[in-house]
Amino acid sequence: MPLATPARERHHQPETVQTPKAQTVPVTEWTVETLAKQLTTFNQQVRRDHSQLVAHAIESARCREWRTHHGLDLFRELRTHPNPEVKGKQIKIKFKQHNKNKKEQRDVRYNVHCVKTNKPAVPAYRFHHVEIKKNVLMPNTMLTFVPHLRDLEGSEEAKYNLWLKELEDIDLKSGFKPMNRDEKFVAIIQGERAATLSLYLDQWLKELNIPSCNKSTLIRYMASHASDDAITPQQKTDIIRSHGHGDAMTPEEHRAAELFTAAFQLAFKENQPQLKQIELRKVLCLDESVDSVMDNKPAAKEVSIVQQDSEDDIVESNLATYCILGCLICFSHSCDHGEYDIKNWKRTFSLSSCAPLSDILRRKRIAAAGVNTIADVPCRRRCYRLKIPPDPSAVLKPWTEDERMLLRTLYITTDFSKTTMDPICLATEFLNRNCDEVYAEFQSLNISIPELELTEPPRPRNISWYDRKRKMLIGDWQDHTITHEHQRRELLEPCSHDGPCAPKICSCVDAGALCERFCGCTEATCAYKFTGCACHSLGKTCLPKQKDRPCICVQLNRECDPQLCGSCGAFERADPANAEDDVLHSTGCQNCDLQRGKHKTLLLGQSQLEGVGYGLFTAEDIAQDEFIVEYVGELITHDEGVRREARRGDVFDETSNISYVFTLLENEGIWVDAAIYGNLSRYINHASEHDTRGCNITPRILYVNGEFRIKFTALRDIKAGEELFFNYGENFPNLTKKLLDNKSGEKPEGPRKAGRPKRAETGDRVARKVPKIEHKKAGRPKSKKNKMAAKAATTTAHTRKRKRHTVIDSEEEEYRPPGTDAASSAAAHATTEEGELLGSKRLRKTTRSQRAKEPETPSAKTPGSEEQKPRGKRGGARPGSGRPRKHPRVIPRPNKEPPQLAQAAQPAGSSQDSLLEANTSASAPTQTPTPTPSTPKQSRAGGRGQEPEDVVEIEDSEDQDVVTMSRTSRNRRLPAKFREEA
Repeated sequence: MPLATPARERHHQPETVQTPKAQTVPVTEWTVETLAKQLTTFNQQVRRDHSQLVAHAIESARCREWRTHHGLDLFRELRTHPNPEVKGKQIKIKFKQHNKNKKEQRDVRYNVHCVKTNKPAVPAYRFHHVEIKKNVLMPNTMLTFVPHLRDLEGSEEAKYNLWLKELEDIDLKSGFKPMNRDEKFVAIIQGERAATLSLYLDQWLKELNIPSCNKSTLIRYMASHASDDAITPQQKTDIIRSHGHGDAMTPEEHRAAELFTAAFQLAFKENQPQLKQIELRKVLCLDESVDSVMDNKPAAKEVSIVQQDSEDDIVESNLATYCILGCLICFSHSCDHGEYDIKNWKRTFSLSSCAPLSDILRRKRIAAAGVNTIADVPCRRRCYRLKIPPDPSAVLKPWTEDERMLLRTLYITTDFSKTTMDPICLATEFLNRNCDEVYAEFQSLNISIPELELTEPPRPRNISWYDRKRKMLIGDWQDHTITHEHQRRELLEPCSHDGPCAPKICSCVDAGALCERFCGCTEATCAYKFTGCACHSLGKTCLPKQKDRPCICVQLNRECDPQLCGSCGAFERADPANAEDDVLHSTGCQNCDLQRGKHKTLLLGQSQLEGVGYGLFTAEDIAQDEFIVEYVGELITHDEGVRREARRGDVFDETSNISYVFTLLENEGIWVDAAIYGNLSRYINHASEHDTRGCNITPRILYVNGEFRIKFTALRDIKAGEELFFNYGENFPNLTKKLLDNKSGEKPEGPRKAGRPKRAETGDRVARKVPKIEHKKAGRPKSKKNKMAAKAATTTAHTRKRKRHTVIDSEEEEYRPPGTDAASSAAAHATTEEGELLGSKRLRKTTRSQRAKEPETPSAKTPGSEEQKPRGKRGGARPGSGRPRKHPRVIPRPNKEPPQLAQAAQPAGSSQDSLLEANTSASAPTQTPTPTPSTPKQSRAGGRGQEPEDVVEIEDSEDQDVVTMSRTSRNRRLPAKFREEA
């Protein structure tokens, strides 16, 4: 039982309750000076709070206990005292302390205690990768942090700073506004201070008790007085409207906001050093309501329902956000499908990119006119079709506007659709109400579907090379479409127009592609509509080589679509639930490996190649043409790829060649970067296609349900334990051209038969690594006489020619990146001897290492002319990509050559003229392209290997077909779809 309260205590108890917890600040007549002085006092409180927070964090920190205390301590004898300098036997550590006024620096040397373990060293590598299962879409980014390569010597800092300046110039020419390191440091400090002050702003305004002054008033004042460059007029209107009932401020609010803004300016900007200067606008922009308005990316849409004339317009207004965010590929609202436009804003592949929702609903009703797909089975929630009498004792919940909107939307969108359930019964499940109650509310809303104007659609004219009914390609279909050549395709928006698809009407037809299932056309109105394959599901089908008529999906370099290919069994085999069902996948469709997602068992280990680090090995036997693994990474533009490759380059290591960039779509300039995000496929090394024990897999680019993906398949039967190799392309000299085993497995390098060059089975479906761009030295073009004299004098300088029908060397194919002048110039002049354009525009050229190995004459080889390529200092899986040549090509002067070597290399009785004639007659005639002017680049010492002391720089002659350009200029090229707009 509670104790009784004494009378004296009961008498004094009300006085204790009535005492306020905090005193109310009286209203004070503030001026700018007094208010600024008070804000300065508040700022000192912020410092004290920060000191207490840091002290608490230090006191609460606990030393982590080591979980292992056994074994020999290898660092037991290590001492931290510096030792006297002894050259070659010590390690030098450089200490730098950056103060405000000067930079202190000291060098300390320590003795080295070598420790040798009984385990082999880990292979060299540079990047740790994050495992992902599919490609990740990434925006364009500028240089955020300064790359750290290693400790720099005093003589290297100037070169390092020059390299950082080049990286900033690349960002500047790509459309970014980079800041130098000092400006970036100031911006970071000011941003942190603004974020800290934003936490105290509401508390300060309450304590100051300024009449008619709160945070909303300050935000409205800031928006109304900001310049149009900082905040657009539309953003100003949205901010003012979200923080007040009316658009105009009262005079009292205006004076109060002006007073506080001036005092804040005086306290936190005018009386502070540059590093601590803060503007009130930066603090207010951190508010959630302002930040959402300033971030004006088209992510969602707020619509106000007005009196629309059509039910379709009302539904389109209700589903505006869904139409923008809903992905048509994966049906999610936040995914990696889509693209980034020229403003670096993400555009989701959604309904809004196809056509207005009202037009889609209208076409759907016309297509489904006269067809009743609704089942007659009543639902279990007092179905309205049973006409059950209402229950008078039932208590009905009131209807909200959101529920009425959902009922209207479901009825309009599901009617005349593939949904077999009645729209009223479907809305019953969504709303969790009885069916007869939903039907009564439906009748009260007077929802009516617009009347259809049933007119017979015009029949499209059939085309000669494709039959959508029989689902097959006919005759010379390769000459009429580029649907299968993904490197030449563009990313198209789904077509949406009235009438049949035809040239100059349909964007898909004009681009040389077939209409996909995302397009607004139908099979009845479009002769170009892709309708899937007609393969049967008995036995194995949809194979690259099958006895029956070929699968149209395989011919067009795409996997079977479960929604279109209904007879081959792709629907069941693409289901993730059946991915491990080997019995099911042993029959039926064999063209859905990427959708199944089951790759071979692969292991990481020391590569057989020298100096490359890790390699990828198979742990199981792989048959020819079987799927191995998918190459995944970050989807980036070619501009972003060039910037990333430049940032990863080592300015002090000219022999460093490492890259994880793959060209996915050449014409669109879309690359796959697996340096940070990827899977085990990033460790596959390079090997030539002429090595029988080398190149054993090949990549292919496939179109899979609306997205392009890279698939690796086996070129031959591969035994368990073999290392996987594929051909990067000619412009990727492997880090070492020497396997640990002997070269007895190499094929003889004999001339091929004349005819069409070797190519992929269908179109340009073979993916290639992004090539390394080389710079051409600027200068006046040489005349014909000068070119002849230079060619006769420099016997080791060979011209680079286009790949002709006859290929007599073992060099790999070259693959040029999209968006370069070199690629476009070479493509414009790449013609055959008969004057016809080649389907695959690839070039050949000799590398510096191959130049050193070539003989001086076609018939004799100079002994000792081979020069071993130095090993790169950094390991990794791939050679470099997208980086220009940092040093000019050099060759020995002909006049400095010993006469003994010259006589041994040149047959008796031969002259320079005969040598020139032999060199020019040994290869096919070349065409001279128009020289592309390039920026002069200063020659720098260094390079790969040891160069001769007496060297001469040579220029690429006019008869060379490889036209190069500077990397900075290619950053300004827009994707194909924006070139005409630009």
